[in-house]
Amino acid sequence: MKVDNANPYLQQVYRERADKNESGNFADALLNRMGGAKDSYAATERKSDYLCENYNDLFLNAASKRFTGSIKTVETERYKIVERESGVVRIYDKEHNNEAVDLKLNTEKIQVDKETGTKLIINDLGVGFFTMLTVDDELEAGLKEALGVDELDEKELTGFTVRTDQKTGIKYVTANGYESRGGMLVLDKEARQKLDSMAKEFLEQYPNLAKTYNEAWFYATFEVRGLLKRTPNGISMISPNSVSFKNKDGENRWVGIFNPANWKQVKEEFDSGRNAGKMEGWNFWKEFFDRWKIDASLVTPDSSYGRIIKDPDTQFEKFMSLCLGQ
Repeated sequence: MKVDNANPYLQQVYRERADKNESGNFADALLNRMGGAKDSYAATERKSDYLCENYNDLFLNAASKRFTGSIKTVETERYKIVERESGVVRIYDKEHNNEAVDLKLNTEKIQVDKETGTKLIINDLGVGFFTMLTVDDELEAGLKEALGVDELDEKELTGFTVRTDQKTGIKYVTANGYESRGGMLVLDKEARQKLDSMAKEFLEQYPNLAKTYNEAWFYATFEVRGLLKRTPNGISMISPNSVSFKNKDGENRWVGIFNPANWKQVKEEFDSGRNAGKMEGWNFWKEFFDRWKIDASLVTPDSSYGRIIKDPDTQFEKFMSLCLGQ
């Protein structure tokens, strides 16, 4: 199934679930319902289609300053490093299901966050999309051996910010100017253990919402990145252009679409913690949008979006379904 790229929130989740071969297309249905007032946003966001659908070409073009020496195959206890092609390495993380990451290596190989000391290799694909790998001591030693160098070049992290979730201490990275997309988690062993614990909490607390461990895990990642809040009766979520609520009964739900230009204002209200219970209802948000003259609308079950999520074969749409039912 072709991945819809109009909704950057879906694209972020899709990247994290790519190994499941799942996709989503509800953004088109939402945009069709919203009408011309929001078409400008769709047109703007569709500029990112090139980045997503022609990833390989973009990746290689971005590697114009790539490392030109030979790359030796190296295997450590956790990582396996091989040459994909000239200047591009493929790094397998054996500790995390042998997940593979392709990275270009140039004269500025590692970026270091001066606040946390976190070392990263980031390939910036533009408009808030990026690939990233955290460089621990083991990987750094493996890269030195693979490249045949005594030291790897480092520079201060620019264009990105390392953030820390206050509740769990888990770090995540966002592209500056694209914070609404939630960024990517820095997943060391300790972070994975904490996420595992959170996932189990979701399974116990919301058995009608998180029906599988994978769903619970991803709810946990959203919470860490500030995109999800637990409320008295369920969970509220925010994306670059929507706020939503899912009742813990697994039946009652809604999604409100707003002008993404107002994301920071909406996120501030979402983060404030004020009126947590009232925040579960669309009327609270409608009053907020009306008060600040923010263009917004509600998606209902009788819309095309509602019909999409009734298709039993679209697992991902069902997981992300957030339509009216209260």
